[in-house]
Amino acid sequence: MRQHTNELADALQGSFSREVTVNVFHGTERVAEGLRFVGWSLDADFGAEICYSGSGSIVVDSAAGESWSPDGTRGLLSPFRAKIEIVMTVSAGDFEERVSLGMMRLVRAPSMRDYTATVNGVEQVVASHAQVVFLSEDETVRRAGFRFPSTSPSGASVWGEIRRLSRMPVEETVPDTSLSSAVTWEAAQGSRLKAVHELGKRLGGTVVVNSRGALVIVPDEYGEPVGALKLGQQGTVTEIDADVDTDGVYNVVVGMFEDDNRNPIFSVATVDTGDLAPGGLYGENVRYYSSDFVKTQLQADRAVRAVLAESISTQMYDLQVQCHINPLVEIGDVWAVEGWVRPVEGRVVKVSMSDSELMNVTLRVKRNLA
Repeated sequence: MRQHTNELADALQGSFSREVTVNVFHGTERVAEGLRFVGWSLDADFGAEICYSGSGSIVVDSAAGESWSPDGTRGLLSPFRAKIEIVMTVSAGDFEERVSLGMMRLVRAPSMRDYTATVNGVEQVVASHAQVVFLSEDETVRRAGFRFPSTSPSGASVWGEIRRLSRMPVEETVPDTSLSSAVTWEAAQGSRLKAVHELGKRLGGTVVVNSRGALVIVPDEYGEPVGALKLGQQGTVTEIDADVDTDGVYNVVVGMFEDDNRNPIFSVATVDTGDLAPGGLYGENVRYYSSDFVKTQLQADRAVRAVLAESISTQMYDLQVQCHINPLVEIGDVWAVEGWVRPVEGRVVKVSMSDSELMNVTLRVKRNLA
């Protein structure tokens, strides 16, 4: 959840107005602030390689006849140098609070226009309008890649390796561990970011960029809800739908691993009884699993049993929610839905915001099968 005060949380439950602006950065230097941002959209995807994407138009009034339109590598809004911080200001009566929606890297400027007027007999720029396309700052990691294969130090801290590879701010949100052996990262397109995501999995979670521009790991295990979307006339949810899918419910797990000498290790775990047994009406649904951390037969047997237990104890399905815009909702959060036919809570895996009063949220919910 994005940083906020209790007063803002209360204000978002009632009637409020909002305005979105951007601050412009070159590196760590803020070169402009409070610029109007119109026609904007911001999409977040928990499972995507790049967490956030979007577009919008920056409108700037010229103070001294200067043009803000980017020209190749030049200009304050050139995608070759500029980052933007998107800020939503929420107002309710005398109350006002700003919420940072995140730092974004400009990657494209599809169109630009300068508006001119005659001032003291001289034609000069009075405003600039630049349409921009942006991605979250993990795009910088994706572009960097490796110039040649890179090997991590044996016994290195996983968080330390994430920090070394990403070169981004890091907030340690799960316990650290050490790499059991040296890992060689491939030199290929996007391989640096793929390595960071792989390290996140080794710590039992998913790497995302938070609204402060830092890498964090959202643990696989769900925590307590940080807020509630409420149904009803005075609530925030206006549309909800559920998708039931059996594809991710595996009743057989086949593990394939290697020991330190690259000898193969195999292990199989199967549901033996009940409705999900392979000989029943459900049939057989096999998952194949591997991990660099598994080096012995005992570890292999434990690993496949754990994967099987997770699969048969729950099924993930998605709730599609349309609600009044709430700048506090971030991917990876756990939110509850109240006032539906039954209590439900789930992880935010997709968010789509825009200059509309409504936003779309996808919650991934666990349905107990056992």
